[in-house]
Amino acid sequence: MPRFHKYTSVTLLFLISMIHKCGWSQAPDITPEDCVGVRYVTGLWLNHKGTQVAYLLKVPNLAQNQNDFQLYVRGADEGPHTAGRILTAGVDISDIRWLEDDRRLAMLKSIAGKAQIVIVDAQSGNQEQSFVSDNSIVSYTIDSTATTVIYSVLDSRMQSPPASKVDRDVASGYRIDFGEVPSDGYGTRTVYLRHRDNGGKWSPPSVLAIENPFTHKKATRLEYARNLSLSPDGKSLFLTYLTDGIPDKWMDNPDIKDIASTNPLMEVPILYDVSTGRSALGFRTIISYSRPVWTSDSRSFFLVAHSPVGSRWESDDIRDHLVSAKDVNLFEVDVDSGGISEVLRQVPEAAEHVGPLSLRPNGDVLVQTSDAVVVRFHRSDDAWHEVDRVDLPGKDEDRFSLLTSTGSKIIGVHETITEPQNLFSYTPGQSNIQSLTDLNPQLQNRRFASVKSIHWSTAEGLQIDGVLFMPRGYAEGQRYPLVIQTKGTDGTFTCDAGVSHFPSFAPQPIATSGMMYLIRLMGKNWKYQDDVDKRPTGYPGGISEAVQQAGIWDTAVDALDKRGLIDPSKVGVIGFSRTGWQVEFDLVHARTRYAAATAADNVQYSLGESWLFPSASIAEEKMYGGPPHGKSLESWERYSISFHLDSVHTPLLMEEMGDGVHESGQDLVPRYLAVHFEVSQGLARLGKPFEMYYYPDEGHEPDHPRARLASVQRNLDWYRFWLQGYEDPDPVKRGQYERWRLLRELHRSDLRGSNSTTDNLMGGRN
Repeated sequence: MPRFHKYTSVTLLFLISMIHKCGWSQAPDITPEDCVGVRYVTGLWLNHKGTQVAYLLKVPNLAQNQNDFQLYVRGADEGPHTAGRILTAGVDISDIRWLEDDRRLAMLKSIAGKAQIVIVDAQSGNQEQSFVSDNSIVSYTIDSTATTVIYSVLDSRMQSPPASKVDRDVASGYRIDFGEVPSDGYGTRTVYLRHRDNGGKWSPPSVLAIENPFTHKKATRLEYARNLSLSPDGKSLFLTYLTDGIPDKWMDNPDIKDIASTNPLMEVPILYDVSTGRSALGFRTIISYSRPVWTSDSRSFFLVAHSPVGSRWESDDIRDHLVSAKDVNLFEVDVDSGGISEVLRQVPEAAEHVGPLSLRPNGDVLVQTSDAVVVRFHRSDDAWHEVDRVDLPGKDEDRFSLLTSTGSKIIGVHETITEPQNLFSYTPGQSNIQSLTDLNPQLQNRRFASVKSIHWSTAEGLQIDGVLFMPRGYAEGQRYPLVIQTKGTDGTFTCDAGVSHFPSFAPQPIATSGMMYLIRLMGKNWKYQDDVDKRPTGYPGGISEAVQQAGIWDTAVDALDKRGLIDPSKVGVIGFSRTGWQVEFDLVHARTRYAAATAADNVQYSLGESWLFPSASIAEEKMYGGPPHGKSLESWERYSISFHLDSVHTPLLMEEMGDGVHESGQDLVPRYLAVHFEVSQGLARLGKPFEMYYYPDEGHEPDHPRARLASVQRNLDWYRFWLQGYEDPDPVKRGQYERWRLLRELHRSDLRGSNSTTDNLMGGRN
């Protein structure tokens, strides 16, 4: 079996000098509160004429523990540092779009706790609630004149209470039915249609029945119905939903086959005729990344999706190994004929959920083809050709997103890893972009850690780019503690985890407290397939993924140690979601002996997980090459955390999210919490140091400001305690440090009793 070598060819190049020129002034350091309070742009929309731009700002409100949303409108030609005016505000605003008149905007807005469709006049600010839905609306679509609306609501998942057991049943015991595998789906949704007459009165809602294009069965309750998009004339509806019956011949596509191996339902696009009620397959694929962008005549639409099954484009993708979830293309689909043409192959991640920026009156299409490039395509001879392109000026560290344009000007969001988001505009031919706003003035007097770019390679030759947050007052020749964030960054603004709100990550607060903080950069040139091609061989199932990740961080520690930058005995590691599983794997199998770790709301590929979530057992077995018995048991015993808790010698912080389910004591524990008890209780019985925190009201990515703040602050305290020996003198934290000192004694005892050299599979660091 392949093993990692302690020394590998590693190149460490410092490419970028200090990004912030302000130096270490007397300004206060960035704090967890500062990071959590950052305002982000969640959407930007230019009207059809290009005269007005609307943008939605998400403003964390710590005092009320909620996120306030503010919808601004400003003239596209207004000067710099002009935020515009707030058109409307609320605790939940989303799904915004300009109507055909370029004066009104439709949106979903929370009213009395339920999301409703609201139309706002951009000039007067007057708001019109089209109609009242009894249930909160999940998504909607509207025609160009706001006379036809189609929307979805989430069906109630509450089941009728089970019949109470009579005394005889309780005394004698009763059968537990394991015949049905619990579903971890997204829930079914019902889709409704309403029309408005000339007098402004809305028709009663009618339920749409969608026909499965493969089984030809009709259903009104649709699993995860989304991507609703009504043509401008209101006659055709595009939507996607999860369904079964996928033809066997579709399994020739490697990505479809891979998804089918773990999920019996797949997402298919449907084209629904509003007049006749007939459904048809809208596009031959199971993955469509964007809502369609319709032409003004409603005859065709543009869609970002995997290549259609059986097409020449699919053959090219398979040949070139472009079949991962990120390998999507832009197509135009003719509604009447079903004809398809490819506009752009390999849509960049920055634009994959958007589609074209705009459609021009002459039929040309504006598309973002990379982070900083907008291309105009023209169709001739039944093919699309690039006829013009605009390269946004900037440096390597500049990141551009949410671009919108009518051709004469580009408006979007600009940021760097150390500069927060602001709107910008750019007119082709100018030498620089023009900043339009100052969305986070509260950060101007804060002292940020500087960032350096680094590069290294693994034993298998995988080339890795990273960003290293430098400690406050960095002194050359001094070795610093290091914290590794195992989930990468694309180079956008990073104070905590950025706009995604991943838990546990705290790059700026940890760096300004005197430690180095390393994140892998998955920037403009990163390709998922490069990782796949360089994975080590000789491992069962999907274990090579975890082995590769362990090697990435082992070689990074080697590189920084060789340069004299870090103290290799004081290295921490943080993982979230899938990378949390990788962190737990690292604590057993990596060469690096980590001094502290965090695993947040992560998959575990453990025995307990396969028992508590039977629907995930297929993925579990795929990881180890089979179930936890028979021939594949050996793989489970060798690699699963279930069998190696005694080999964990790192203090572990566990943070788990509850999706609104509260823990009710030992007699009733939520599954999302109980699944982690295998690790926590195992560590407890073995006398290993750990802490577990549960956030019952948070989803996988915590959104409430207080939960976000607690996670960032807790991780800052955790790594300062274990890597720096520091305790915050705040009296509120007295109990925390009393517990952690006891954990430190447990840790010392554990280390005294463990093998002083290696006790893991890959060869441990002495």
